Amino acid sequence: MMRVVAFAWGEHPSSPYRLFEPMMELARRRHYVSVYANPEDLRPSDEEFATIVDTADVAYFARHADPDVQRLAQRLKDAGIAVVWDHDDDYIARRKHSTDPQEKREVDDIYRMIEIADVVTTTNERVAERYREEGAEHVIPVPNYLTRNAVETLPQAHEGFVLGYIGWVDHQHDWEQLGVVDAVRRLLDEHPELRVEVLGPLEFDLPSDRYHRREIAQFEEIPLFINRFDIAIAPLMDIPGNRSRSPIKVMEYALAGVPWLASPVGPYEDLGEEQGGRLVEDDEWYEELDDLIRDKRARKKLAKRGTKWARELTMPVNIKQWEAALATALELTDERRATAA
Repeated sequence: MMRVVAFAWGEHPSSPYRLFEPMMELARRRHYVSVYANPEDLRPSDEEFATIVDTADVAYFARHADPDVQRLAQRLKDAGIAVVWDHDDDYIARRKHSTDPQEKREVDDIYRMIEIADVVTTTNERVAERYREEGAEHVIPVPNYLTRNAVETLPQAHEGFVLGYIGWVDHQHDWEQLGVVDAVRRLLDEHPELRVEVLGPLEFDLPSDRYHRREIAQFEEIPLFINRFDIAIAPLMDIPGNRSRSPIKVMEYALAGVPWLASPVGPYEDLGEEQGGRLVEDDEWYEELDDLIRDKRARKKLAKRGTKWARELTMPVNIKQWEAALATALELTDERRATAA
């Protein structure tokens, strides 16, 4: 049994995948887990700090790297607690040469956490290699996995034929630059039953009577939203930030039995029909969407394959990867103690 204390970066979209859900699964496996999610938790009193040290073997920090995090992580490490730091984004690649003072400070903060942590975790080998290049000695890729809630959510009844999308504000340009908005406008003209549903802080110039956007949802509501889709998409421009992303979006689509179309970039470049979808070149969004809308048989075939693939990518099935990463940090800490002795 491990005793884990985890510090979340508030309500960031990555927090459920990178902290809350893994920690809940670890607790189900009889590990002792304490989760702290408030900023003031990063500045514990001496008494509170002593309690943390007495009840933890390993401290896990998800994504954040500001000075309060650095100080707490270093104090815990000095007290003999193993430190694991997780970041799911290749922020260094995108901001390393920035002249913006705030972004330069954020990059410096990441370097400091790399230096402090016994183990760095991230979502894929591409980003892991980046951290190794930047000086992290022990980096372990642990992919994002699908949650119990997503597995248990059933298809939702809905009207018409729904083209769906889940995305954050940084995906606005993906749609616009790849011509997806224009392609969808044409499809709405040609398919009277077609509607578009989007979840996220995005805004597309589409007919208001056929287009519904919900800016924010609770994490547990996302599977309900996806289960109303008939087809889903994941367009990505071929830029550095997109190449290091996680494939979690199409995994969630596939688990819900929703056929998907995605760009052959980064997390999706090795996926295809065996995973429940198809890859789309930049100038072929209209043709590929039109074909899949018209081909019900193909959609059923893709849905079946996608669900089979995704059910092997759930948190309960793969929680041992998180256990192994934390255990590695504990082993390294034991070695450090032995060397010091």
